[in-house]
Amino acid sequence: MWYAAWWPCGAITAPLLRRPDDRTQGSQPAAPRASKMVLIHGSGLFNGLEFSPVVPSLQPDNYLVRDFTRGLVAWTPLEGTGFTHDVGRYNERRPAMYEESLFESAEGAREIHIGVDIGSAVGTPVHSCADGVVHSCGYNPGKLDYGHVIVTEHLLNGLWVWALYGHLSAKSIEGKAPGTTLASGEVLGWMGDRHENGDWPPHVHFQLSMVEPPTHDMPGVVAAANHEAALRDYPDPRTVLGPLYEGDGLFVAPLAEGGGSE
Repeated sequence: MWYAAWWPCGAITAPLLRRPDDRTQGSQPAAPRASKMVLIHGSGLFNGLEFSPVVPSLQPDNYLVRDFTRGLVAWTPLEGTGFTHDVGRYNERRPAMYEESLFESAEGAREIHIGVDIGSAVGTPVHSCADGVVHSCGYNPGKLDYGHVIVTEHLLNGLWVWALYGHLSAKSIEGKAPGTTLASGEVLGWMGDRHENGDWPPHVHFQLSMVEPPTHDMPGVVAAANHEAALRDYPDPRTVLGPLYEGDGLFVAPLAEGGGSE
């Protein structure tokens, strides 16, 4: 997620670097938008815009909202829940879930999740949320890292925004190169299996950034000391994904049920 080696998209050996006044929407023709896709009304910074769903198969009656405030205690695989999709929350403290050294930092354990997870079956298509270009892509090989990941770049309401799609299949980054034009609703990739997605159950980690990343990487979880800055730099993905669940504050385990709190 954060401390991982650079692995280039296709034959490109470095991310595309552009000055703010040099950015374009790319020179390659964009693929057509998927037909009959119901668009999502943006909110917050992106009020007034419409976005394509990142996972169009996610529907109001077919997903479970997960609670990881106690880590993976009593976690049930999606196949045993009666739902075809699940959602993991933004701004959720997830203790005892990220136990690899990857998640250690000088500021403390990185356990506050600052993306939204959408889970489904291996191979489920993942779509670009808006018109834009590929910023970078690569492979983070560490256990519980992103696996194959794509970062896209967009100009939204006059703001430059970067979107990360993590835990994808290896096929997802084939043929991708910085500057490749993307159409809103275009298939960007597919949810990867454990051997290619960081050893996670199949899902996409979707994250927004107001700060341009140097490569294909962003910190998907942060330490408490970096929490305030992270909320500013990585806004709530529901501003693009729509109101997938209720609640806006830091999600923590209730004290009455034996959990911790800030």
